[in-house]
Amino acid sequence: MKVSDTTTQGRLYISPSYQSMRPILCILKIFALNSNIEPTFKSSFVLLKYFCTSVTLGCIQFLCLYYKIVNVYINMDLSVWLSDMTQTITDYFQYIVDLFFVYKYGRNICLEYFKQYEKIDSYFDIDILYYIVLKRKLRNLIAFFVTIWLISSLGDLVAWGITYGWMTPMVHSITYLFLFIKILTMLDLIAHVNHITFRLKIISNLVQNCYASVEVCPAGLMTDCIRNRNWLYPEAGADTFTHQISAYDSYEMKRLTKCYLTLTEQVAFINKMYGFRILLNTVSLLLDMVKLTNVAIRIVIGSQRVIYNHGAYNYLPGVSGIMRLVTCCAIIIASVDQCEKAYRVREQIINVIDHLLIYKNPDESLRTAMLNFRSFLQERPIYFNMANFFTLNYSLLMSVASIVVTYTIILLQNVK
Repeated sequence: MKVSDTTTQGRLYISPSYQSMRPILCILKIFALNSNIEPTFKSSFVLLKYFCTSVTLGCIQFLCLYYKIVNVYINMDLSVWLSDMTQTITDYFQYIVDLFFVYKYGRNICLEYFKQYEKIDSYFDIDILYYIVLKRKLRNLIAFFVTIWLISSLGDLVAWGITYGWMTPMVHSITYLFLFIKILTMLDLIAHVNHITFRLKIISNLVQNCYASVEVCPAGLMTDCIRNRNWLYPEAGADTFTHQISAYDSYEMKRLTKCYLTLTEQVAFINKMYGFRILLNTVSLLLDMVKLTNVAIRIVIGSQRVIYNHGAYNYLPGVSGIMRLVTCCAIIIASVDQCEKAYRVREQIINVIDHLLIYKNPDESLRTAMLNFRSFLQERPIYFNMANFFTLNYSLLMSVASIVVTYTIILLQNVK
């Protein structure tokens, strides 16, 4: 998709923000989940693409489910096959929901979303190298999760093939594909969160530059924590982006406030685009984790029977299940961690403003602009939520862990 219709010497201009997200968008196109659809495409063509992908995956999913109901579930405990059936239906329903939201927000609305980034970046005068950094980070995340997904999926396929024969694992392998789709959805969200965090860091550094340029008041001689970034913000490191603006006055601070307001609107779009999808994604991953934990424990204690007895190899499905459990946990943790980084940068901006107001001596207009900016940061905090039900933060991880443990205990209570 060309995210801008601006032409330069006869060539169509492509937004650098869009360019930095191409690694994930190219993979999403395989499953018709790339949200930024070319506006010139006809609606009928887009709907046909959605119909073909959804019908193809749906037929495969429910044929596999039918085979498992007839041939596989009779050899499994009730809690295992019931959770597996629930997961199978949920996976496909979630994919349909993904397609709906991609179609709803994936044309002109998404085009305007990238244009807003261009407006912010035109003020910051961002160097193209920073987009390359964002693109490299995204590639590293994709490589990491694709690697652990391949290892856990292939390991699980081999483990169940040894103990149950190869037909059952091959039928079950469709769940690996849907797990991959869930990983891609989370990575797509992370890519957008990184763009918000990146621009918040620029605002933070501009405020710190303003702090350094303002005259110190007598009380400010007592301490100067902000300049010592390695002590106050040791996590910044190579992610620190430095920019200069012409003058540090009230006018520039008001422009930073406008940039932050635009970022809050970008976050609102991200929450509308991904909120309900991430909610279903998290629920689906929870079902995966409960099922995998349940199966792994039953295999270890010998409650779940195997078809082919290979001695010590009988524990392989349990080990592979734990590997897949780790994969599910990793994607949830990574998503929450990236969101928390954005929250910390916002808090850092407020902290710098507090130091400026207390230890520096800004003129009255700059002080007023800073107070207004600080008030705005507190009244309009940036939060990524799941359809306004839950906020993506570290508290969510504790809730997920407690849910998995609770339902695993309930499911294991009928172990004979």
